[in-house]
Amino acid sequence: MAWADLSDCRCFYEVVGDGEPLIMIPGLAATSRVWDPIVPDLSQFFSLILYDNRGIGKSLAKRKPNTLSDMVSDIVELLDFLQIDRVHVLGASLGGVIAQRLAIDHPSRINRLVLVSCADAFSPYLRQITMLLAHSLRRFPKEMFVRTLELLATAPEFLDANADLVEQRVQNKCRTRVSARAVGNQLRCLARSEVDPKHYRIVAPTLVVAGEYDPIIPGCYARRMSEKIPGSVYVSVPNAGHNPLIDHPQQVLARVIEFLQDRGPAEQENSMDCYMPLFWRPGAVHGSDSGR
Repeated sequence: MAWADLSDCRCFYEVVGDGEPLIMIPGLAATSRVWDPIVPDLSQFFSLILYDNRGIGKSLAKRKPNTLSDMVSDIVELLDFLQIDRVHVLGASLGGVIAQRLAIDHPSRINRLVLVSCADAFSPYLRQITMLLAHSLRRFPKEMFVRTLELLATAPEFLDANADLVEQRVQNKCRTRVSARAVGNQLRCLARSEVDPKHYRIVAPTLVVAGEYDPIIPGCYARRMSEKIPGSVYVSVPNAGHNPLIDHPQQVLARVIEFLQDRGPAEQENSMDCYMPLFWRPGAVHGSDSGR
């Protein structure tokens, strides 16, 4: 682990594994620890760049972010600091919205793009969800806010079958160094994230992943986003909520790895079966639940 002294942030980061670089952008109120369950598998194939967004976790803000462009600037500066010209990018939830802005503003820095549980624009429904989270953040104690967010993010059947695991996640997140002020800054940046449709252009080969039961950002919005990205691949993960990559790695990881390693033209991926649910192929990835 190390820190990079950027213009507006003392950025905490780690580089784990071997292979082509893959930067992973965490979502709302999440630190780089959110990736712990899948780091052992992904690090077999990629050099993972794991970092905390500005003001979250161990990354100290010299200036609070006002827009998503500020968060994108941190990523570009971190890549420059690491002397990396091009990188694969994976972003989840808010991280996926940040990843889109990175792809729009700095297309030359991205090889392949994975967008998980996110959308490209605010609908009335998504604005109401954002307002609900902001109200919960202001009014609830930290633990209650974390519980609310975790409940909304978890598919019913997964929570029923893994209640102890979900409770452990709540307790772990309550112990992290994430202030309500920092999360509020993220929500304000998200509220200002709208991109004029005429400027929305992503050219990187893109994989879009959405959970079948995601009330925070329903899959219909992810599908709609995918239709705006030429040649993109859309996959719906059965029985998954807002965290399909973490909750259902046996269904998702093999597909993500396959996509990122593909060297064929993006047009070859835009086929009919791209819109069918994912299913696990035995032996594609050797799973591990250990953290780093």
